[in-house]
Amino acid sequence: MVEKDKRITIRYDELEGNDYPLVGKKNANLGEMLKADIPVCPGFALTIHANDLFITETGIKAEIEKYIKSLGQVTYEKSLQASKFTIDLIENAEIPAVVTDEVFSEYQKLCELANTENVPVAVRSSGAISMPGQMETYLNIRGDRDLATYIKKTWASAYFVEAITYRMNKDMGYLLNIGVGIPKMVNSRLSGIIFTLNPLDGDKSKISIDVSYGLGEAVVSGMVTPDNYLVDKITFDIVACNMGSKECMCVYEDDGSDIKTVDVPEDQRGQICITNDELMEVCRIAKSIDRYYGKPYDIEFAIDADLPFPQNIIILQVRPESVWSKKERLKKTTAKKDAMSRIVDQLVTGTKFE
Repeated sequence: MVEKDKRITIRYDELEGNDYPLVGKKNANLGEMLKADIPVCPGFALTIHANDLFITETGIKAEIEKYIKSLGQVTYEKSLQASKFTIDLIENAEIPAVVTDEVFSEYQKLCELANTENVPVAVRSSGAISMPGQMETYLNIRGDRDLATYIKKTWASAYFVEAITYRMNKDMGYLLNIGVGIPKMVNSRLSGIIFTLNPLDGDKSKISIDVSYGLGEAVVSGMVTPDNYLVDKITFDIVACNMGSKECMCVYEDDGSDIKTVDVPEDQRGQICITNDELMEVCRIAKSIDRYYGKPYDIEFAIDADLPFPQNIIILQVRPESVWSKKERLKKTTAKKDAMSRIVDQLVTGTKFE
């Protein structure tokens, strides 16, 4: 049997949270959710080792290293050049058969599980370090050929100039291998985002839910004003409800990969989109995740049009809430400093202490 750190693919039900160095945090978190009996889509991870195999066996790694050495002092303009150079190399290379054979085999198992030819999947970046919003996710990818194409696009997204700049500012290296998540797509009637605290004031006794029609991209990207709920975490009483305009939604393309944006019918815009039973089940699952990790979480979910309640509620992604947690850590750190230390820090770093 191949050692876990040398595998090319690993199914979600084989993963746990500590496997993030092998497959990235998004993938490892989904495996951990399955251990906690949280409903997630079936799927598999393409490992960070697979990315390394690709850039090594194709000669891309050697070409990149040679090119980076030739740049001299790094500037933003040179970062743009390096980004284009690297992305072109990755997207135009052929993935070695040792990788595609295993990926296509796992994809076929998903097709058989769903009893659907060329079942639609997401292709999601999954880094071993947190780089929010820096790399890509592609939705509604169908068939072996498109799957291979979008895996390369996902690997290449680690070299978007924003991602390169982020790494430069963190004193990280230029080369970055990432994992790729390949879950079965949900036929989303509704999608949304959950915070297991109030994102406006950090109140941990509340759950905040944004939900709208169609695939989650419309809510996550901010292109739509969703319905918003604030719910008491203990009693599940609805503290506040604001109906959004829900002007548009993202849906599958009718033929082939990718998604499209369409208008929401007028009669649906003027009504709350989620049922009370669904809302309560979403809250129950969110509270379970919060309790499992012992801290607030940021969660993406979908409600499948093809499944009965409550099996229709699926968790797509989980990650620790970052804004209020960071403020809390900072508050604890600064509270420990005596007056002289705070003055010295301010003089050295220019930091303003409140």
